[in-house]
This record gives sequence, structure tokens and C-alpha cells, in this order.
Amino acid sequence: MKIIQLKNYTPSQMTGFIVVTEDRHLIVVDGGVTGDTVGFLGRLKWAAERYGCEYRIDLWLLTHPHDDHYGVFRRFSQYKRMGRTDLPEVVKFAYYPLPDCIGMAEHPSLGWQLPELNSELAVTGLTLYKYNKGDRFVFGGLTVDIMRVANPNITVNTFNNASSVIRFTEKRPDGVNGRPDFVWLVLGDLGVEGGQELLNMYPGGLRADAVQMAHHGQNGVDRPVYQAIAPRFAFWTTPDWLWTNTLPGGEPGKGPWATLTVRAWMEEIGAEPVRASANDMELDTLSETVRAL
Repeated sequence: MKIIQLKNYTPSQMTGFIVVTEDRHLIVVDGGVTGDTVGFLGRLKWAAERYGCEYRIDLWLLTHPHDDHYGVFRRFSQYKRMGRTDLPEVVKFAYYPLPDCIGMAEHPSLGWQLPELNSELAVTGLTLYKYNKGDRFVFGGLTVDIMRVANPNITVNTFNNASSVIRFTEKRPDGVNGRPDFVWLVLGDLGVEGGQELLNMYPGGLRADAVQMAHHGQNGVDRPVYQAIAPRFAFWTTPDWLWTNTLPGGEPGKGPWATLTVRAWMEEIGAEPVRASANDMELDTLSETVRAL
């Protein structure tokens, strides 16, 4: 498969991936803020043409209700309802449903995001699938497993800890470096509490070749989760200001974020960073090579 990490087209952090399977299906994970929509559509069309896929999204997975993850879906859905004919078909939009009240008390300034997402889901013309833990989607030699969904008993950092964890496992017939499978874990914005739950759910069973860094690589899951995953590639959905921990107009490294600490963890683990800054980035899992697009 090809894992394409989308860059941010606005100053905001965002998370968006396009996956091209070996049997020529297109899968999307999250997407980004609404301002990333044009870039998203351009790269999706490019991927379909480059790899001989039909211009359609066979599966669109949403990890959790933050607008820097669902914004592209919302704008795309609005365009569809407006009757735009240049957009691809979406075979299945898959998400885990949450009630509007989740996170309202803890995050009053962000409480609008989940109702906004639910409002769009209620009127979208896309085919919806409400997934749950244990669900599996199969595309030839690729399986996509829902490993974890929101736990209502976690009431700290609720929006981020509502993130689903998704595992992509690709069977490689000839193997690479003695490894027949390539495994990629998507963590969304999972926090410390959700990360500990994940460790408890899968003791000794989280190892993966690649990981999407939780919460853009800072204040997400704690170090033991990354040690258990032991990835060789780490996708950082981290714009320059967050990568260097720098406030606007401030001194590099002096911001309030924990990015530099997490970067040190991953360097010790030995994970190669993949970060879409100036360009979208692509990891080819058969050759295990990374290139800028």
C-alpha cells in the first residue's frame, strides 16, 4: 500500500491520510480542517490517476470529533449536498457515534465541534457506517481493524480520549527484510488515559511498523505506548511551529507544547520521522521508502 500523509494548507495542525491499496482501492483517514479541502481533493485525484484507481473513496474513516480531523469531510459533504458533480463517490463513511453532551463541561470553548459534526452526519448524503471495536474491513491483502473506540468512563481529556485506534495490516507475499506483514497503527488524538487503556487491552500486542503520532506528537499517549509499538516509521501530523515548539514571534523551543520531549522518545526508539511540511509525503510499504510528492 501507499500511505500518503497530507500537509496542512492552513496554519492549523490537522490530520489527513490517503491510503492506496495494492488492489487499487482508496481509503481516507480523517482529512483535515475545511481549509484543507482543495488540497485533499487534488491529492486524491492525483492518487487515483497515478495508481490506476477509480476516482472514489471506498472507505473513509473518522477517528474522533475534532474539526482538524473532520473538517474536510464536512466541507466535502456540503459540496455533495450542493450538487457538485466533480466529486468522487464515497462508498462508506465509517465513524463511532458520540452524543452531543460528550466533553461539553470540560471543553466549553470547543463544545461546538461535536454538535457541528453530528449535524452534518444527520443530513449528509454519504453512506454512513457506525463502526465498533472488533469491526474489520478487507481490501485484498489489506485488513483494517477497529482496535478501540471511545470509552464513556474516561472523563478526562474527553475529546482526544474519544479517539478510535485503527490498525492497517498488509500481507506482503514476498515479505520485506524477513517481515511478511506491514502494520500501521492510527492513534488519532488519543491521550494518556486512552493510551493506558490500549496497553491494558493488548498486552504485548501493539507492535507495528509505523504509527501515527497521537495528538500531533505532543500531549498524546505516554512513552510506554510508543515503546510497546516500537515503530520504524512515525507519521507526525505536526506543522513547523508545533514541531519546533515555537509560539508566533517567539523563540524556538520555548512554546508550551511537549513536542521536543516526544521527539526525543522517538529518536531513542529509532523511528524514522515522516512529516508533511512543504509537501505531502508518501510511504510505500512494499519498498519501505518515503518520498515527498
